[in-house]
Amino acid sequence: MPNLTVYIDFKSPYAYLAIEPTRRLAKELQIEVDWYPFVLDIPSYLGSARLDKIGKVEQQSRSEEQWSAVKYAYYDCRRYANLRGLTIRGTEKIWDTNTAAIGMLWAMRQGPAVLDAYINCIYLPFWKRELDLEDVAVVEKVLDSAGATTAGFQEYASGEGRSENDTLQTAAFDSGIFGVPTYVIGKEMYFGREHLPRIRWQLTGETGPAPDIANPLFSDDVLPRTSARRLDVGIDLTDYACQAAINAIRTLAEDTGIEIHWYPISVSSPLPADGATGTSRSARHRRYRIENYRRDLARDALEREYSAEELRIEWNDDGQRADWAGSGKLGGPTFRLGDEVFVGRQHLPLIRAMLLQR
Repeated sequence: MPNLTVYIDFKSPYAYLAIEPTRRLAKELQIEVDWYPFVLDIPSYLGSARLDKIGKVEQQSRSEEQWSAVKYAYYDCRRYANLRGLTIRGTEKIWDTNTAAIGMLWAMRQGPAVLDAYINCIYLPFWKRELDLEDVAVVEKVLDSAGATTAGFQEYASGEGRSENDTLQTAAFDSGIFGVPTYVIGKEMYFGREHLPRIRWQLTGETGPAPDIANPLFSDDVLPRTSARRLDVGIDLTDYACQAAINAIRTLAEDTGIEIHWYPISVSSPLPADGATGTSRSARHRRYRIENYRRDLARDALEREYSAEELRIEWNDDGQRADWAGSGKLGGPTFRLGDEVFVGRQHLPLIRAMLLQR
């Protein structure tokens, strides 16, 4: 069975939410996971911001669209964290996680049990705002609580460990890794925990058709309740990700009895070359995102655009606009179930589970 390599960053709530489902998959398949740190350079693609103690913006360099992406990311991550009783509090600044990454490299040298404990001991308190992971002395204490020997760690962190981490970060970015969690199996690269169903399929021999993307759910998740009797769906028929969701949406309606209201939206395409040229980190990051988008297109095997008539889509005529979640600026399809807004078809399993427990 191929090795599974996973890159994470402690300041990413998406990576935090990927830890447990990845571990469960590894346990199910009896494989080892090679965990590596990847330090996100968030200002290079989402701008920067700092909040004061009461959550007011003190300093920022973000566009309105970048703020929308950040706000939705926390909204989305808290939704899934709540299913599992996890806490994700908004951060006051963009953290430099290089010291925590160096601590991870130190823990890796002492075996998987220490590394797993270290990951837990960082993530849990950090997302409660109880841990300064930029402080080398704090990281050393975390290593100690994880069962690691710590003699020499601070010297390592300022010397050999920093060089080792710098080399790792450069190599990972040069290989096309731009976000977390990123999964690597042989020559295949997947960005996001929604690819875990396909990763499982690949690791088990690719028997049968490949599964669609889906955010993982557990049988012990505590689902939010909904009294909604309709699901609003915003789709762009020129967007392949929207097209890929249509059959699943129809199946959802048949299985749950939910009424579907279709709305046209315009999804911002990640493919234009403008701004993706050059050698800056932000330009390279954009190119890597475009390459990732094309990989996903190839996996979905969607080859052309379809009309509403071909897809048997009847647009809703209630006069409302599909202006929730930025009208496609964050991607598509977009769903609204009662007061809940979801961007992307990876949320369909959660929407289904919520509807079936009504």
